[in-house]
Amino acid sequence: PQALSADAPLPAWVANKCNLAAVTMRSLDGEAVTEIQLIDGSVSLHDPATGRKLSPISAETAKSVALRAWTGPRTTIESARLVDEPVGTEFRGPFPAWQVTYGDEASTRIYVDASSGTVGAARSDTWRLFDFIWGLHIMDWTQRDRINSWWLLLFGIGGTVMALSGFVLLANRMPRLRVRKR
Repeated sequence: PQALSADAPLPAWVANKCNLAAVTMRSLDGEAVTEIQLIDGSVSLHDPATGRKLSPISAETAKSVALRAWTGPRTTIESARLVDEPVGTEFRGPFPAWQVTYGDEASTRIYVDASSGTVGAARSDTWRLFDFIWGLHIMDWTQRDRINSWWLLLFGIGGTVMALSGFVLLANRMPRLRVRKR
């Protein structure tokens, strides 16, 4: 991506210049596009010459972006579907996004942002196993991102009490060991 310099004039078709956060020229699927990001965080893609809005991108463009991002063994794309809300713990945004599913052994899915055409996440069976184990580790079985659950606090306090009681028992046993040796 190449950000336009502060001195460079904006294209005439850019409207509402007071709400702009960034204007960037970049490539999407081998074609030049202008990415406009507003202060509220929304992103849109435009044709650099005419200003015609290109986002949300099509399913075919999302598939092409996903194929370019693929680095694994040769495979095919089984499907692409537009998702508008979180997909379990697998992907949480930004939305709308294209969920591109590959036909590989790991059931890989790549999420492509429909507004910007960027890859948001890549998920496979290995990642799903890691995510499950991570949820067990932090004891958050639903969202898997809260590390301050009451379960974790309860087990942490319990572990600390057990460790301290072990030290107390060890300290109480030490004088008896010294007496027996004499």
